[in-house]
Amino acid sequence: MDVIRRHAVRTVLLTPEGRMLRIRYEEKTSGFRVWVAPGGGLEDGEDPEACLRRELAEETGLTGCAIGPMIWTRHHDFDWDGQDYSQSEEYRLVRVPEFTPRMIDNPSPVEAEAFRGFRWWSVKEIEASEDEFAPRALARHLDALIRTGPPPSPLDVGV
Repeated sequence: MDVIRRHAVRTVLLTPEGRMLRIRYEEKTSGFRVWVAPGGGLEDGEDPEACLRRELAEETGLTGCAIGPMIWTRHHDFDWDGQDYSQSEEYRLVRVPEFTPRMIDNPSPVEAEAFRGFRWWSVKEIEASEDEFAPRALARHLDALIRTGPPPSPLDVGV
C-alpha cells in the first residue's frame, strides 16, 4: 500500500486565560484515541491560511477570526484506518475568547465517524491527564507559548 504524503495546517486556538481547544478522535480499527488541534490537509491549489479558515469552519464552526503567525511545525508518520500517512504540519496561533465549538459542516465521513468531542485544556490539565496528545510534548510547548509569546521562528515540536 502506498504512503499518502500530505501537508496539514493546524491551529493553536488560545484563550486569554491560557486554555487551548483540542478535538478528540478515535481510530476505529485500533481504538487509538488522541487529542489534536483543529485543522487538516491542504487541498489542491489551496494556501495555508485558506485551508485553516476552511478547517476551522468545518470542525469548530469558527469563522472570521484573525489568523496569527506560524509558531510550530511537526512531522509524523502514522496509520489511520489501515492507510499509512506521512504528514508535515504547521501550526498557526489564533487568539479567541472561549466559545462552544460545533462540528457542523465536516464533509469527511472518516473524520465525522472518528470524532469523539471537544475540550478546552489548560497546561495543568494536560500535564495531569493520561490521555494522548499530539504533539506529545504539548504541555511544555503550550506553557512556553503562554509565558513568552510566539517564537521568533517556528519551533519543531516533535511527534
